[in-house]
Amino acid sequence: MSKRPLYEEIKETLIARLASDQWRPGELLPSELKLAETFEVSQGTVRRALDELVSQGLLARHQGRGTAVTKHTPFGFFHLFRDDGARELPESKTLRISVNAASRSERDALELGPAKKVIRITRVRYLNLDPKIFETIVLPKELFSPIAKMDARNLPNTVYNFYEREFGIPVVGKRERLRACSASQMEARYLSVDVGTSLLEIECLAYSHRRQPIEFRISRCLTDEHYYCNPTD
Repeated sequence: MSKRPLYEEIKETLIARLASDQWRPGELLPSELKLAETFEVSQGTVRRALDELVSQGLLARHQGRGTAVTKHTPFGFFHLFRDDGARELPESKTLRISVNAASRSERDALELGPAKKVIRITRVRYLNLDPKIFETIVLPKELFSPIAKMDARNLPNTVYNFYEREFGIPVVGKRERLRACSASQMEARYLSVDVGTSLLEIECLAYSHRRQPIEFRISRCLTDEHYYCNPTD
């Protein structure tokens, strides 16, 4: 007899169904009552399992509608604020899209085999028309191969929405590490600062609804007029 709480078993079953794309991003799940009947458990057990998935960002509750698979919103994972507390959605200029052998750190982060290829995207992001972020995005080629053939000018500004819309891969969570760094020659050029200028490096690993790492991103940010704050912390 299993010693695990019943709601955890239901939660794992729901995660497996999410991973198999039984419900797509934005799609409503059956009602709690219907799920309880399907799993032959109480409605309270189903509710607790759903609560856990909501807290993990995999599901979202909508008043009067029900519970749906999470859809990414542009501001959801962007945590740079102006000094006055306002938040802006940055505009982006993609400099280059290339296909490369994954480095050791990229393989480790994205859980890739030694022979796997990655797509690297280099871009500059602007806040209030000023260049503030020099960014490198690394993607598993197996998941996003069409991007490798794109004209850099056609890559959308909000790529998380793009991943979800074009590939059915939503970003529902991330892990970040922050550290101080100094602007390299290339970063200084595109951010219009001196080489060696202090920057904030944000190393971010994004996860899909399958709990799979799907994007490794390094953003080097000029914070002379902005600060980092994660409202969900």
